[in-house]
Amino acid sequence: MEDDEILKYSMQIAMKYVRMLKEMNVVVYFEVEKINTLKDGEFLTTILSSVAQQEVENTSAYVKKGLKMKMKRGEMVGSHRCFGYEVDKETRQLKIVEEEATAVRYIFNRYLEGAGGRVIANELNKKGIFTINNVEWSVPTVLGIIKNEKYKGDMLQGKTFTIDPISKRRIHNNGEEDKYYVIDQHEPIVSKEIFDKAQKLRKAKSTKKLANGTDQVVIK
Repeated sequence: MEDDEILKYSMQIAMKYVRMLKEMNVVVYFEVEKINTLKDGEFLTTILSSVAQQEVENTSAYVKKGLKMKMKRGEMVGSHRCFGYEVDKETRQLKIVEEEATAVRYIFNRYLEGAGGRVIANELNKKGIFTINNVEWSVPTVLGIIKNEKYKGDMLQGKTFTIDPISKRRIHNNGEEDKYYVIDQHEPIVSKEIFDKAQKLRKAKSTKKLANGTDQVVIK
């Protein structure tokens, strides 16, 4: 949805409720602008709604620009809490949670030994080790650990972005916005050598699946 379409849609929603209240003889009074919806008519209210919407758009643009500047400097933006790490409140850097980090190392080691995602998930669940959301492990959550660059100390920022400043809806960044990759951003849980070996193995499994003529790559 284009910016002007978002603006138009938001105005329509605002005016919808103003009209509903007006039909019930309920006044909406904008104190700063001194607008009374029962007395001043809909045209003025529509203009006010448009101006307010534009202010939100402008504020969002300024905030986004500031966040991008921070990411360019290698600063961590937003909450990057993930299994094995927590965010230090003072330094705003990722700090290792050793109990969880032990499980992360176990996942990488077992994967390099040849165990698949399903096997590793079952082993963790039997050990009573749960994910960051306190639920059982599955193939996607195990492979999510394997693919996450944070575990070798790097950080990719800008994986998602906000498309609507009103609803705050975020989507995956498939090249629409810039991404920022920071090397050695924090203390690693596994070495770069182990991480890179795991990626080569994962890609080899994907290639093998494709060579077998499968329509969709599924790593188990």
